[in-house]
Amino acid sequence: RWIKRKRADIDKLMEYFAKREETMNCKVQKYRVLVMGLLILSLMGLSGCGRQESTANVPKLKDPVGVDVDTAKVKKMNLSSVNSYSGEVVPDMVGVYFANSGQAGAVKVEIGDKVKKGQLLATLTGSESTVKDLQKELKSQIAENAETNTSSQSKIEQLNIELKAVQKQKKQAKKTKDKKNLGKQIVQKQEEIKTERLRLKLQKQTQKQYIGELKSDIANAKKTSKLNRLYSPVNGEVIAKNLAPGDFVTGGVSVITIADMDKTQIRTEYIGSSVLDRASGYQAVINGKKYKVTAQEQDISQMDVEMGNLPTSTYFDYEKDANVSVGDSVTLEFYNNATEDALVVPSNAVFKAKGEHYVYRMDGDAKKKVKVTLGTKTDAYTQIMSGLKEGDVVYVQD
Repeated sequence: RWIKRKRADIDKLMEYFAKREETMNCKVQKYRVLVMGLLILSLMGLSGCGRQESTANVPKLKDPVGVDVDTAKVKKMNLSSVNSYSGEVVPDMVGVYFANSGQAGAVKVEIGDKVKKGQLLATLTGSESTVKDLQKELKSQIAENAETNTSSQSKIEQLNIELKAVQKQKKQAKKTKDKKNLGKQIVQKQEEIKTERLRLKLQKQTQKQYIGELKSDIANAKKTSKLNRLYSPVNGEVIAKNLAPGDFVTGGVSVITIADMDKTQIRTEYIGSSVLDRASGYQAVINGKKYKVTAQEQDISQMDVEMGNLPTSTYFDYEKDANVSVGDSVTLEFYNNATEDALVVPSNAVFKAKGEHYVYRMDGDAKKKVKVTLGTKTDAYTQIMSGLKEGDVVYVQD
């Protein structure tokens, strides 16, 4: 019966629309679809035979029923804005270089090799051969000097023998003329002996001077050789090598880079000196623990700044800890605009629309929109310069 009544109502509506078909021909079809849709929905809503349920308009709720609205009290606290930079723990990089210029000889390490402090890394050619040549010459000269001096000493001894023989002949001579001639020979032999002795003395002095010069040359060559030998100054790992046998090497230019695993530091993207100087303080967070840090000096000239030739990274020293290792991620926090007794609210209590900031102050169960002026802002808290007072309660969005 109910369906019949509904169909009668629909027939009346259709009759009404038919009368207006000439003026609203384009809308009829839409209304038909709408009416048929309503009919279908009405039929689907039936429960039981011929029974219909009453419906009521349900108002849209602003807040879930039975759920407390999140709020926070306006309070005072010391506040600083924080800028964060990502970084990582890296080993100290040590560039190793020759003191002298020359041609590379032996290169004893490759990238990735572990090295110990004092280990030989590379050499320049010529230094080793020079020392060996000088040492060989010294040995040969000492032997030659010994042979020459022995020969000179033998000659002096022979002259002494001859002198004694002449002196014996003179004693045995009976004629005055013979004695006179033998006397002249004795004087001659004595002069020869004196000459040979003086020659031997000067010879030894010359030899001593030359030997001294050779030894000095060897000492200098050893020093040069040491400068031409490259040793590792730390325990670590070779991470870069710009050196091969036969390459020309310029003294003072790094040819091998070693990562000192015993000395770590923090590396971040480049942070300008203006940012470093402006910060009231900064710290590093590594594995959830906070560390005091000190920025390493950045040697950048004004010309470099003007030309944009800036470093790619900034390095920081930190308090070492056994729980920190190379490769750990770091968050570097910079504190600025430190304010004491700042009036603050949670940052998620502040809304923005059309360039203005506002909060919802709670008046009982109602929310009252209040325009506010902001000061220092952090991720957690925002300073309120005007619009609220300490103790006010504000709505906090999820």
